[in-house]
Amino acid sequence: MFHSSSASSPAPRLRFHLRPAGFGGQAGHPLPTGEGKRKTFFLNPFFGLVFLGIALAVLHAWQGITTDEAKYLLNIPYPHPPLARGIIGFTQLIPGQAMFWRIILAIALLLAAELARACAPARERGVAFLLAGLWILSASVFVSAGQILLAPVTAVEMLVFCYWYLKGEDLERMIGWMALLWLVSLFTAYQAILFLPMVAAVFRRLKLPRWQRMAALVGPAALLVLYTATNPLAFASMITASGQNLGAGSPLMALRDVVWLWVLGGSLVLSVLGTIGMFSARRWPLIISLLLVAGFTFLTFRPYYAILFTPLLIAGLASSPFLMRRAGTILAATLACALILVPVTFPGHGTSPAPAVYAAAQHAGIPDGATVIIAGAFGHEWQYGSYLVRRMVANPQLLDSARVAVCLADCPAIRGRAGWEQLSDVPVETWVRPVR
Repeated sequence: MFHSSSASSPAPRLRFHLRPAGFGGQAGHPLPTGEGKRKTFFLNPFFGLVFLGIALAVLHAWQGITTDEAKYLLNIPYPHPPLARGIIGFTQLIPGQAMFWRIILAIALLLAAELARACAPARERGVAFLLAGLWILSASVFVSAGQILLAPVTAVEMLVFCYWYLKGEDLERMIGWMALLWLVSLFTAYQAILFLPMVAAVFRRLKLPRWQRMAALVGPAALLVLYTATNPLAFASMITASGQNLGAGSPLMALRDVVWLWVLGGSLVLSVLGTIGMFSARRWPLIISLLLVAGFTFLTFRPYYAILFTPLLIAGLASSPFLMRRAGTILAATLACALILVPVTFPGHGTSPAPAVYAAAQHAGIPDGATVIIAGAFGHEWQYGSYLVRRMVANPQLLDSARVAVCLADCPAIRGRAGWEQLSDVPVETWVRPVR
């Protein structure tokens, strides 16, 4: 507080306060209060991230629905537990279901930057804004925002545990909520179990009886094991998925894929600094979890698994403040890397011909609810539409009941059959049987 006085009349007193670290700039920057006070600055980045999330959701909607997205929109009972996909599938009757979830998930993922900001050491200036910026500029976060996938949901859930791991003080009264989040995480996606070492470290630090800590940690995992044991389809899908990456190529190629996902998880800069940070601080729970994620992606590769690295890299960098002394340089380098990585990894337009085929069928007068038969292998995105999809077989009754035939493989049974007409200007060979 500053004072200024004179013999004639006292001058107005000016008060100063320290502005907290946040999206707005450096911590400790004094701003006068009282008359002329500026509006709260956090509203600007909040609305900016909301608008960015909506824009990314619209962009992904323009790209079309992928087979993985269709699995969750239709609540197909594999490969994950039922919680998240059940909630998403419950909204099938809502008009614009896919767009609704794209916007919700995109905004939630981008606003998780506030959690990344909260991971900053309390006494370090400027690093809160840096961590928030690194989360947003991660290529995996930017590309995943707007996709209807469960890996980004798991990443946000694990970012909460990373925050508790770094700030683990006076959490005893929250053990019920912590156990609930652990249960929700496990029943969102099986990949949450990869973060068990870090989650176990959070519960181990609690100053509570051992039985209480073990119940909070092991109880949800035991329920997941029970669910998996009583759902053979989920177990079979895990067995099928394990080793897919190795089966498609050599171990060297699988290792290359892991490194690529690690790079995308932090737009290279955070990937390097976060990994160095967790090793230099000897954060073994983070290190073991990172290795488990790397081992999982070594066996099963999906581009969207890159985001599973991101919360661990944020926590690793937050563990070593000396690596964040040049915040401006780090952000500039990350932005430059993101400008290269995001266009390279963003899904291309028209990944599936299903929307074009269905639009052409509608134009040809095929009504909603008609049967579509498909020859060859096809993804779940074909099922996300207004038609009943069946696999094409040499069954005369099925052929006579169908109104649309899609030839993703050779389909001689439909060619030359009376009443069928081939559509033009569609990406794949398509036949329709209009009613005259």
